Amino acid sequence: MTGLLALVGHSLRRRRGLLVALALVLVVFQVLMVLTAKNYEETGGFRAMAALMPQFIAQLTNMMAMTFAGFVLFGYSHPILQLFLIAMAISIGTEPVAEIEMRFVDLMMSRPLRRTTIIARTALVLIVSTLLAVGTLMAATFAALWLFAPPNVRLPQSRTIVALSVNLSLLVLAWGGIALGLGSFSKRRATAATISGFLAFTTFVLDYAGKFWKAIEPASRVSPFHYFNSFALIGGRALETRDVAALTTTYVVSAALAALVYSRRDL
Repeated sequence: MTGLLALVGHSLRRRRGLLVALALVLVVFQVLMVLTAKNYEETGGFRAMAALMPQFIAQLTNMMAMTFAGFVLFGYSHPILQLFLIAMAISIGTEPVAEIEMRFVDLMMSRPLRRTTIIARTALVLIVSTLLAVGTLMAATFAALWLFAPPNVRLPQSRTIVALSVNLSLLVLAWGGIALGLGSFSKRRATAATISGFLAFTTFVLDYAGKFWKAIEPASRVSPFHYFNSFALIGGRALETRDVAALTTTYVVSAALAALVYSRRDL
């Protein structure tokens, strides 16, 4: 346990600059979302956008994005934000293979450490980093609403903000687990990160296509993004057990596979 905690602390210290910068970006992002929503609310911009919205977009969003509360929460489903957080998870998930490339693994193996401890370290760092990032986003949402929300406007419900944060965290963890699993097979970090990024982008597109094209909808269920239905949550639906189970299982199974492969691979 002492060795595990030491490795976790070392990994977090190595990434403290990135995590701080990420937190600042997320705070600025969500504050801007609230300020933009405030401007649209005060100028009647939501009504104008709703009149111009194509039918297929209205069907996808249930028109919720065209309200103050919906626009504020839209940040949680913004593609740039999702891919940004997933890129962070992929970077962390491919840490073990990077340590093999840098031969830092030789130093670790000179100590009484099990190989599975290295994978457990990365799995814990993924959890801590994801909670810090999404927790910062959630805190920024509550703070920005308290500071900048116009009076007499319907605010997002607290339970909806928490549900979106939990679902987003599980999505990010799932992709971190996938990257960890792929990295356990790879000889180069660049290879694992590239494959993970390509899979994330491909399955992201597959999920969006499945929302509009019924023939593709069954295939889109293999995408982790299929289990992050942000617009349904914004519309008031509770977080489904199926979504939680699918994303959690993806993370746990990927991490377990990584531990099995890494414990037997050549270092």
